[in-house]
Amino acid sequence: MFLYRILSTLALMAYFPVALFRSVTGRKQMGSLKGKLGLLPYPDLEGGIWVHAVSVGEVGVARNLLTALSKRVPGTRMGLSVTTVAGLAAARRAAGGETPVFSFPLDLAGPVGKALGAVQPGVLVLTETELWPLLIDRAARRGIRVALVNGRISERSFRRYRLVRGWFSRALRQVSLFAMQSEQDAERIRALGAPAERVFVTGNVKYDLAPAPPFADAVRLAEAAAGRPILVAASTGPGEEEIVLDAWKTVEPLPFLAIAPRRPERFDEVAGLIESRGFSVIRRSDPNVLPEPKSQITNHKSQIYLLDSVGELASLYGEAVLAFIGGSLIATGGHNPIEAWAQGVAAVVGPHTENFREITEAGEREGILERAADGRELARAIQAATRDTESAAAKGAAARAFVARSRGAADATAQAVAGLLPARPRARAAAP
Repeated sequence: MFLYRILSTLALMAYFPVALFRSVTGRKQMGSLKGKLGLLPYPDLEGGIWVHAVSVGEVGVARNLLTALSKRVPGTRMGLSVTTVAGLAAARRAAGGETPVFSFPLDLAGPVGKALGAVQPGVLVLTETELWPLLIDRAARRGIRVALVNGRISERSFRRYRLVRGWFSRALRQVSLFAMQSEQDAERIRALGAPAERVFVTGNVKYDLAPAPPFADAVRLAEAAAGRPILVAASTGPGEEEIVLDAWKTVEPLPFLAIAPRRPERFDEVAGLIESRGFSVIRRSDPNVLPEPKSQITNHKSQIYLLDSVGELASLYGEAVLAFIGGSLIATGGHNPIEAWAQGVAAVVGPHTENFREITEAGEREGILERAADGRELARAIQAATRDTESAAAKGAAARAFVARSRGAADATAQAVAGLLPARPRARAAAP
């Protein structure tokens, strides 16, 4: 652990100038430095449950789990920590003031000690792949039980972790519960050193998402679409919007396109890209931009809707005939199609879906997800969905039904986590 602390500090010192440059130039927001260093107030959970989520996607997991936990252990104090700026915003909206939301500390001795000493949880719940060795070690020293929920280990992560298995297994032995998404995830975490008797397959909590509200900008979106079917390109990354635009503009007749970039710091960049391609932009954040008259819509010049807000993507899916799930035409591992399915919309993805392997494979088996190897195949998928909207709607209905059948992981996970709570509120522990 001493070597890890040295390496973590050196890594932070090396990365900080890069993160600061990205933040200043608007490429990637760094978030609250004070919060990461443990210099902001923390809630006192009095032996309750601290749930950690990295960003927007994991906030959905945390929200579903917290809802299930509140039914299992009513009256227990709970708090939610988040790493990213977008995640914090999404968490505060999801919590609605009922659950305290705070910044996750850097995995360094000072910030971790301050956080654990102030929050005083009985159980620390980490989501998906958030395994922080120092935090786990310090929690274990204080008698705080640690759980990994909705756990997943991608092939890429598995290869990396295996290189340090001898050292990493020590951290895993300090974790009390591994609630994994699939049997393959369970096998991988056991292979890395997790005690087999603590590993369970509880399913994917993301299927237990709450219904999305109606899209607040639906009227303007419908006016802009002017009766055309709507394609939503969601969670797109750098270099991917160009592929989507090139594929979309070849479709006849031209459907309406709404783009939702993955990272908020790229909103302006994507707006500029759209305009540089000769299209005008309707930005969600700018209600003064009005749709073009239907008579001016052509295959060569049209408006594109840019969802430059956080937390509205699920609602936007409800207006679509087809969803392209980004991060998959570029090598970033893909993103989650469940929100689209829950809104009754089938999905198309690129070849890179390692991060959501089991979900995308299930979607293919159900006939509610299609793979496109490149922009030309994406164009064909869009063409098929927008020409035969009845078939697309039938796939969307099947997608909604599939999500409904797949619910239940949140309650199973909550039951397991609740079993880790101490019998009575913890006395305030002294720092080690």
